[in-house]
Amino acid sequence: MKKEKVMKKIQAINKDSIKNINKKYVYIGAFALLVLVAGCHFYGQRGVNMGMPAVNATVAIAKEEDITNSKSYVGLIEAINSVDVVAQVSGSLDKVNFTEGSFVKKDDVLFVIDKERYQATYDLAKAQLESAEANLTKTERDYERQKQLSSKNIASKATFDAAESAYLQAKASVSQAKAQLDLARIDLDYTEVKAYIDGVIGKTKVTVGNFVKASAEPLARVVQIDPVRVAFSLTDKEFLAAQAMGKQNIEEFDLNIELSSGEVLKKKMENAFANNEVNMGTATIAVYADVRNEDKKLTPGSYVRISVTTTNPRKGIIIPEQAIIQSEGNSLVFVVDENNTAKMRPVELGEAFDGKQVILSGLSVGEKVMIGGLTNRMLRDGAPVNIVNAQ
Repeated sequence: MKKEKVMKKIQAINKDSIKNINKKYVYIGAFALLVLVAGCHFYGQRGVNMGMPAVNATVAIAKEEDITNSKSYVGLIEAINSVDVVAQVSGSLDKVNFTEGSFVKKDDVLFVIDKERYQATYDLAKAQLESAEANLTKTERDYERQKQLSSKNIASKATFDAAESAYLQAKASVSQAKAQLDLARIDLDYTEVKAYIDGVIGKTKVTVGNFVKASAEPLARVVQIDPVRVAFSLTDKEFLAAQAMGKQNIEEFDLNIELSSGEVLKKKMENAFANNEVNMGTATIAVYADVRNEDKKLTPGSYVRISVTTTNPRKGIIIPEQAIIQSEGNSLVFVVDENNTAKMRPVELGEAFDGKQVILSGLSVGEKVMIGGLTNRMLRDGAPVNIVNAQ
């Protein structure tokens, strides 16, 4: 009986101990859970605010500069006028009166072709005219005499008609002789082959003593070298922009021409015009500008690099072209603020030239725009930035 009472007492003590132990572990577990949640919250906040790595960036300062609308093109120097020297009469070539490659002036005698023979032909035609005129004088007198006699019924009608016919034939013979003399004079003039324009004459293709044929192969070629024409091509977009500026005087533009030697010639355009159709293969239109060439450094047929600039520049905000990001038809830049934080900014673009971009709106002078680090995957609006280089 005592033994049973002792066992019940021990079991009661064990139940109270287990209950106390279970409560202790419950409290310890709850405390640990709170610590874990608090720690996760703390480190989560730290990751958001402090754990994001900074993006290394190169920046450029938005500057205000003079905009000269400078654009570069490949141009071809062309002669405004060029003439093939062609013989108008056939005969042996008697003289060559120029030095190949020299400058000749309009109406200079370049070649002489068989002049003596054509002079003789002219003299013969002149004599035939004189004979025809003498015969006309005689027949005219006979006609007037017969006309008076016929009016008095002294001469017969047949005699009068014969005198009148002879007179009319004599008049026609004089007209024919005059025409023959004119043709002979033209041929005689053509025996001296003259320059039609001022310019440089090239190599002669026929030498003295050779027989030349009228209107056959050219004897030489004369090319005008002052002024010359510069030909280049504009895209359809550039052409539309140029049309929008069409009210501007060409005097407001300079044409800078870079020679193969590296020398740059600054020229004023005397005349400029566009071709009357767009090249369907290249979607470009040819533009021509005439410039003076007093120093003869521009040779027709040579290629040059040209740039067109305005003499009345305007102010504008300029940044490097590589700062521009295109996204869904919008133009964007990343601006680095005073806290070294990247801010995405939409901008309106103007023209681009020489690797620079004109900004019409969206930026202020002095702001920093990113030009390096734009491909970093961590770059986004609000990202921290570490400026490693500034331009």
